[in-house]
Amino acid sequence: MRRLFLLGACAAILFTAGCGKPAPQEPAPPPAPAPVKILSIGVFLPLKGAGQASGEAALNGLAMAAEEVNASGGVIGQAIRLVVRDTRSEPERSVKAVRDLVEEDKVAALVGGFSAGSVEAAVAADESGVPLIALGSTMPGVRLNEPGVFRICQRDFLSGRVMAKFAATLGSKRALVLYEPSSEYSKTLALAFGKQFKRKQGTRILGEPFAEGTTDFTKHIENIRKANPDVVYLPVSGDMAAAIITKAREAGIAVPFLGTAMWDSPEFVASTGAAGENCYFPGKFNPEGGSGSAKVFLAGYSQKHSESPSAPAALGYDALAILANAIRTAGTTDALKLREALDSTRNFPGLTGPITTDPELSRPHPTPVLKIEAGRIMFLELIDPA
Repeated sequence: MRRLFLLGACAAILFTAGCGKPAPQEPAPPPAPAPVKILSIGVFLPLKGAGQASGEAALNGLAMAAEEVNASGGVIGQAIRLVVRDTRSEPERSVKAVRDLVEEDKVAALVGGFSAGSVEAAVAADESGVPLIALGSTMPGVRLNEPGVFRICQRDFLSGRVMAKFAATLGSKRALVLYEPSSEYSKTLALAFGKQFKRKQGTRILGEPFAEGTTDFTKHIENIRKANPDVVYLPVSGDMAAAIITKAREAGIAVPFLGTAMWDSPEFVASTGAAGENCYFPGKFNPEGGSGSAKVFLAGYSQKHSESPSAPAALGYDALAILANAIRTAGTTDALKLREALDSTRNFPGLTGPITTDPELSRPHPTPVLKIEAGRIMFLELIDPA
């Protein structure tokens, strides 16, 4: 559009210079701008229900990245439009959102997560052939089971190591792990933590398993009190952890609780309240800004939304940035070529750290350890999981 405008201006100048003093004429209307081509990206997030705060933050991050991409000319001559579906934190709505985005909205790619039913949604996306960037996904088997699903976080096993190393910095000699053996997620992290923790001479680790579906943790909390460990590692989701920690504090257990990257959310902070003090977990994003681009994002987000960005906001921004980069690399929105471009992403400089979509090729990078202080998530230190 800019080039056409400049050519038109030049032609008008040349015409005027060669005609002396022409009779007054009505100015010609400016040429109609060429229609903007639209590239639709499907987004499914919980904008109501249990995961609302994370969903809204992720959408804010996605929107900021899309605005920046469009302001710089878009991708392959097209402006990005986000087509958003609300999962309301309901499993069946997550799958329906994916199918509607693919079949009705004809989106070129998908971004989503932070909602019940995310695993089922990933399967539906993979079956459709449309590539999906899964926000917050950390499980080891994602790419193996669904090759069209791409994650931008480090794997669970690494965060288990990080928290074991952090426990050592606290001077912990005796750790207790409260975990769910039937959950692959919980079991994987428990094993990673235990293996790393026992590397230090003179340390001891106790296991406190609980059955699937457990809601009353009174017995387990009493066992923790009797064991009197230096630290408790709790590899479970943020909502479950908040309930357990609150009950433990009420029972007089004041030791540090160490957790997972699933705790890095506004919902966890709100759910734990004062009980969240002396809780530590690996972060997906440094809330104080590590790189120069992260500090620019922090300032821009804070100005736009009057609050500091949470990890979901940074992940949303990174997801859109990686997607735009892959579309440029592919030179097309063809699903197969776009999947290939996403698959070849190596060390992309994201706000959350260098991102490689293939977990087998991803190199561990230092992970921020976070804590809750005065109702806010605060950065504590970086720990290398290698």
